[in-house]
Amino acid sequence: MVVEIPASADGVGIFGTLMDAWQRPIDDIGAKGRDKGNGGKYVLVPEGYNGPLLANAYTYPQRTLNGFAVLRPIIADTSPENLKKAADFAKSIKIYPLADAANPAKNNAVDIYGKMMEGTPVLDETIFGELNEFIQEEVIEEQSKAMMGLLKNIGIQKGKPFKPDAKTLKMYAAAAPEALEYMIDQYHRHLNPWMYEGKKWSVLVPPGAIETDLTYEYPGFYDYSARGSLYYAVITSVKNYGSATFYLDIAETADGKWLDGSKNYKLVVPAKVPVDDFWAVTAYDLETASYLRDATKSSVDSNQSAVKQNDDGSIDIFFGPNAPKGKEDNWIPTKDGRRFFLLFRFYGPQKAAKDGSWQLNDIELVK
Repeated sequence: MVVEIPASADGVGIFGTLMDAWQRPIDDIGAKGRDKGNGGKYVLVPEGYNGPLLANAYTYPQRTLNGFAVLRPIIADTSPENLKKAADFAKSIKIYPLADAANPAKNNAVDIYGKMMEGTPVLDETIFGELNEFIQEEVIEEQSKAMMGLLKNIGIQKGKPFKPDAKTLKMYAAAAPEALEYMIDQYHRHLNPWMYEGKKWSVLVPPGAIETDLTYEYPGFYDYSARGSLYYAVITSVKNYGSATFYLDIAETADGKWLDGSKNYKLVVPAKVPVDDFWAVTAYDLETASYLRDATKSSVDSNQSAVKQNDDGSIDIFFGPNAPKGKEDNWIPTKDGRRFFLLFRFYGPQKAAKDGSWQLNDIELVK
């Protein structure tokens, strides 16, 4: 397959990562990726492929049959003009079989802006059937054989029909929510180091994962527990984390209580956030790790001109089921009865964002 990325132009570019089916990064692409914003053709071939290729293309073996990409536009702000530029740029990306490179068919861009699309995974008993479908589609790598043995014991086996009996379905129903709570606790409280001493902000991934491309493949072991906990919270990784983006996570108040969507909170973002591009704080449902369902907005960012600053350059951001009067532009709605967490995103992170010399404050409960 060929993924053709256009060059950055007219105030719009793109950054993202080509991924294989197991969320392993193949390479970063776009302005902060391999082509450095100059555009390029990325060719994905099966392992062992020795057929025709494209001249002057970036060529990579892909270890799985399925794959995907997560791409983000880079624009100066979210004005209607720049949003149109981003949409037009996205539509100019081309994807086609290598065999059709001489005369590729026109791509059909499907715009889902303003439309409902259910993309939230549900970690209940149905997840085992979805996992089985994936196992049947994909190749079994040498490193995965131990895991395949564990799956066989719960009724999932490559090349075999998936027919769980009533006892197994009951086991699935009990195990799935327990596994989810385990991953939530591990990711937000134990897996990743705290970014600042005495505060609840943690880094997105633990030390050592970057050196192995976020696959958790270490010289002496494969950390499947840590990997599972990370990918409860995120959908994708990057090849070179920290170059274009840097994220911090918080899910608790300073006294260790989960953030509760029925309560009101405030985050004071200090002045002079160390970024070249922009920063954003985004709220996610703690269980689904997706945006809060039916929320009118999920983020406040430095590109939003209506966001109000304090006299010292700091910004107060509010969270809760209802907006504080006069603070609507600085407010992110939460859902009564649903726990949530935040990611603070640095786009074009400077050194001070990553070494902790500039620090975020803990989130405060507003009574």
